[in-house]
Amino acid sequence: MTQRQGGKAHLGRLRWVNSDHVLAALLLFLVLYGFVIYPLAGTEGRANIFAALSFSLVLVLGVLATTKHKAVRWGMVVLSGLTFTSHWLHFYLREDAVLIHIISAAAAVLFFAALSWLIIARVFRGGGINIYCIYGAIAVYLLLGILWGEIYVVLYLVEPASFYFNPATQCDEPPIAELIYFSFSTLTTLGLGEIVPVHPMARSMTTLEALIGQLYPAVLLARLVTLYQK
Repeated sequence: MTQRQGGKAHLGRLRWVNSDHVLAALLLFLVLYGFVIYPLAGTEGRANIFAALSFSLVLVLGVLATTKHKAVRWGMVVLSGLTFTSHWLHFYLREDAVLIHIISAAAAVLFFAALSWLIIARVFRGGGINIYCIYGAIAVYLLLGILWGEIYVVLYLVEPASFYFNPATQCDEPPIAELIYFSFSTLTTLGLGEIVPVHPMARSMTTLEALIGQLYPAVLLARLVTLYQK
């Protein structure tokens, strides 16, 4: 490959990263991560390395999906680095790293909150609404489910009695997959009742998530679809 061809390939990769296509890639992988990879991988055994690798890829795609502004992107790189490091430390130390797990979950909360805000800002930046803007807005909806799942994990690690689990529910320890399931059930107001928030803070977070889960698609997503021009 000549130097000119290498330069063109490099510019092509940069254009793809800085384009809206990465929003579509993020949306696709969030669907796979939230509804296929993580539930099937579980939280026990070395098979969970696949879920850990998938989480790392979500972090990478999240950074690529943020603004083109270098300072903001570097800030997201630092935040994702903290989340990545603490996540893998907890993966290898397991039960002996409750504090690291709390730090990991808290860092994930900050990262997904910042990512959601930056994608929304990108969606509503100057210019018309295209299909990738809708992809980005849907990705934020899924990010909210994962974000609240991490909030519930923090609450559980600090106070395990924050949630009541139906005795018939098979739970790992800590019940990460179950809390993410509970988060999406709350976000979509499905609420089958297997998991019940008990602590006042858990109840407040559950109510807030249910409220956002109703307003977000009804107001923001519906507005984007009406503005979309093919």
